[in-house]
Amino acid sequence: MKDNLIISTIALLIVGFAFILQPANPFDRSEKLTAIPAGSSAKQIKAILAQKGLLPPRSNFLIILRAFGLQDKIKAGEYLLSPSMFLPEIIIKLVGNETVAPKQIRVTFPEGSSIHKMGEILKAARYQQWRAFQNLIDEGITTDRRAKHSKLFRYISSESPEGYLFPDTYDFFPEAALDLVVETMLRRFEAMVLPLWEKEKSSTKLSFHELLTLASIVEKEAKIPEERPIIASVFYNRLKIGMPLAADPTVKYALENPSKKVFYNQLNVDSPYNTYKRVGLPPGPICNPGLDSIKATLKPAKTDFFFFVARPDGSHKFTKTFEEHKKARGKN
Repeated sequence: MKDNLIISTIALLIVGFAFILQPANPFDRSEKLTAIPAGSSAKQIKAILAQKGLLPPRSNFLIILRAFGLQDKIKAGEYLLSPSMFLPEIIIKLVGNETVAPKQIRVTFPEGSSIHKMGEILKAARYQQWRAFQNLIDEGITTDRRAKHSKLFRYISSESPEGYLFPDTYDFFPEAALDLVVETMLRRFEAMVLPLWEKEKSSTKLSFHELLTLASIVEKEAKIPEERPIIASVFYNRLKIGMPLAADPTVKYALENPSKKVFYNQLNVDSPYNTYKRVGLPPGPICNPGLDSIKATLKPAKTDFFFFVARPDGSHKFTKTFEEHKKARGKN
């Protein structure tokens, strides 16, 4: 009788021990990238593992850590862990600091992306300081950054780097310092745009900042590459006679939550970027234009057009008079 009780107790201990060490899902061999922030408590680490689906229900993760004095031994970092791992495997990796080397992320910023949109792209790519990147719109260009790029910033009066972060493909580490990201994009802008400006600046009466501002509007309006110089000519013609630019993209930039299409009631927004209500260029670029839009703005087509209206295919119908424009709008 006594022997049977001992055997039953041992069997229960074996079953119980196996239960508390079992994997969350022995059939799921996928690897999940799991970040353990510095300073995380054992309880917080358990919550992170559970949220990732790496621990079974009622896991004894904390009990095992305390039993072996490991609750303060887990290192911060990123780990590749699987729901099929037994609990001791997971703990050994965490305590043994078997982190994965951080991989660079590749981000592509399309031409015409605003700083806000670039921040959304960085967020999707898991860049840690994407929100701080978006805040560049309000925080502006630091004195230190101006000193580092004196060749560029002798042309710039704007406080915002909008328009000067060159849209291209970049490789960054997810934890890269914000300054490094900004410096990389500014250097790319200098390399791609400044030589063009130095060569062609005599062809325009606009300042460098004004040119970038107009190029950003051309970038947002043009869907067909061949139309960029024509659209630029329309805006030059309007500026020449003191006619409002009346560019929908500038109104969108002024709105906190812009819609895809600009509605009549939105044209009354009180903003220096509202080119329906204010004559001349807005204070600065509304996006980061690509090289082709900058070239088109430096060398616009010579036309008598003052109006254009979009067709369903993205091209535009260009007209000289408002009467022609009204007819074109009626057909589209």
